[in-house]
Amino acid sequence: MKSQTSLRSQWLRLSILIITITYLIFSSLLIYATSIYLKDQEYRSISRSLDDVSTLYSEQAFNSISEKDIYSNLYDNQLMALYTLSGEEVYRWPVRSILDFQVDFEQSDNPIIRPKSLEGNDYLVGTQLIQTDYWHGYVAVVHPLHEYNTIIRMMIFIAMIIGFLSITFTSIISYFFSFQMVKPIGRFTNQLKKIENQGFAERLQLKTNIVETDFMIESFNNMMDALEESYNQQKQFVEDASHELRTPLQIIQGHLQLINRWGRNNPEVLDESLGISIQELKRINKLVEELLLLTKNEASDYIQTEYININDEIKSQLESLKKVHPDYQFDSHLHPSNLTYPINNYHFEQMLIIFLDNAIKFDTKNKHISVTTELNDRGDIHIQISDSGIGIPKNEIDQVFNRFYRVDKSRSRNQGGNGLGLSIAKKVAELYKGTVWITSEEGKSTTVHISFPKPLK
Repeated sequence: MKSQTSLRSQWLRLSILIITITYLIFSSLLIYATSIYLKDQEYRSISRSLDDVSTLYSEQAFNSISEKDIYSNLYDNQLMALYTLSGEEVYRWPVRSILDFQVDFEQSDNPIIRPKSLEGNDYLVGTQLIQTDYWHGYVAVVHPLHEYNTIIRMMIFIAMIIGFLSITFTSIISYFFSFQMVKPIGRFTNQLKKIENQGFAERLQLKTNIVETDFMIESFNNMMDALEESYNQQKQFVEDASHELRTPLQIIQGHLQLINRWGRNNPEVLDESLGISIQELKRINKLVEELLLLTKNEASDYIQTEYININDEIKSQLESLKKVHPDYQFDSHLHPSNLTYPINNYHFEQMLIIFLDNAIKFDTKNKHISVTTELNDRGDIHIQISDSGIGIPKNEIDQVFNRFYRVDKSRSRNQGGNGLGLSIAKKVAELYKGTVWITSEEGKSTTVHISFPKPLK
């Protein structure tokens, strides 16, 4: 199991790592560039000294050259030596120098400079072939790299000191900065713990003036609103379902007890009780089916759509209803164009039957149902189903799509309704990007409006 670490610790480690790597790269490049430059200067110095000494012995006789002449042509701490063509040392300056260095001689007209390590120290050794009337042989110059090495070691030491101080300073700043950075998150966490204990009613009341955390707080509050709404709907759904199931179950229980007491030998009581029990069982079965339909997965991946002709489907349903309800008048005012829309044929038929059946139930006096289809300028399909029934009070129109809600409780129960039809129909319409709303005038009429957007073919 991985050990947990705080955001503050992660930020501190990350900032130290970044500044360390950055400083190491920068200081390494600086020291490297400086060493290249300084070494080039060292090569230039020995090259200049070797050239001056070679010129001196090429133009003057060996015996006429004084130590002062040699000294004036060399830099501080440099040494020189004169050799025959066979490599035998003839003269060196300073004369008292005890440095024992080996010189590699090559037949070349150009000066040759090579680095060497002698007695634990670094040197540059340059040789030049001289072929003149004054000297036949080699001249060598030894250039110590003490100053170069000292400067480089000093730079490395200074870089280490500065690096240590920089990392320490950065760590201190990062420590306090990380505290300020995670402070809003700490407050956010504390309020989350409070909400965890107190439930859905609490919301985050926090303003950090940091875009990310403020967005997270806003998203959390929106999520809590959605969760609370979902929880309340679920709670209401369970309460309503329990209430709806309790009544028919009590009726069935009562009649079964009646049969058990004295209905076994009384055909009239037996037939009546069995008939009522079967009717209530049918009501329960229908309620369960509708509840299952409302809880089905609404993901579009599971929807099998096809382009159907809406006018043809409406005509077909109205013809069927005319046979079942011959005492009703069904009018249709359909748009002359073929109104096609991608929707599952069974779902559209189910939605249409629910709205028409609802209109029939609440228009028992005038018995006049009208269906209209329209196509607006944007290509949206609009369907209207109107009745001439009892209407809906204005303060109840917004509630008719709620599950188990009934405008006229007694009449709808007597007519076999569970109060789920409109909820199912609205869900079906919204499943296919449609919208549903109702307009009504109490005591006169009710109109259901169904609108589908222009289909993308």
